[in-house]
Amino acid sequence: MATGRRLWTALSEPGSWTPRRTRPVGALLGLGGGLLVTGSGVLTDLLHNAPSLYLLSLGVPLAVVLLGLPLLLGVSRKRHLAGLLLLVVFLLVMVPYGFRSAVLDLRGEHVRATVTEVRQGRDGRTGGATYTCEVLDERGRSSWLRGSERCGRGTRPGDRYEILRDPEDLVGASTSDPLISFPVLVAYVCGALLLMAVIGAQAMDRQPARRTPRGMSRNRPGDPD
Repeated sequence: MATGRRLWTALSEPGSWTPRRTRPVGALLGLGGGLLVTGSGVLTDLLHNAPSLYLLSLGVPLAVVLLGLPLLLGVSRKRHLAGLLLLVVFLLVMVPYGFRSAVLDLRGEHVRATVTEVRQGRDGRTGGATYTCEVLDERGRSSWLRGSERCGRGTRPGDRYEILRDPEDLVGASTSDPLISFPVLVAYVCGALLLMAVIGAQAMDRQPARRTPRGMSRNRPGDPD
């Protein structure tokens, strides 16, 4: 119960929670938020054949990071908040695309495929039309294409084109050559995680309020009376 009350106080009153070791705790919170977004991005690729409902559920960790992390850190400087948001957006875009690209770069194979089904949906964010195509390669293996230039309004069952797919179907297939390899992906992601840890440490770096013998809070040096 005590832990729950402290967490609620930290979320409802930004900046009120000050741990004993501010910099290490802030760095861990920033790093943890980055790892949560990174893990969600990887799961998006691994669940490429899952229903859209499962993919939408991965937005929950993102919402937790976007809303909870600044509150826990007590971010008061705009540059810290802007830095965290930019890094979260970078990981959100980089990880799903980069992981699939890296896997296909490592072991992808070019095969000829035939479109067997075209599904039209609607993007919940923009309201525009989305298209998902099922293709069957020469070996009888099925793959789904989402967000591909070859899968759109003009695509029809029976269309044939070359795709790049993972033999073990770990990630979704693609109609374009991969642009990111694993060394590049690891370097970019590790750099972003390191920056999130640094920003978290800086944002949390504040002196804890000292207590008088009566339990009253005393002002910190430089605070107005």
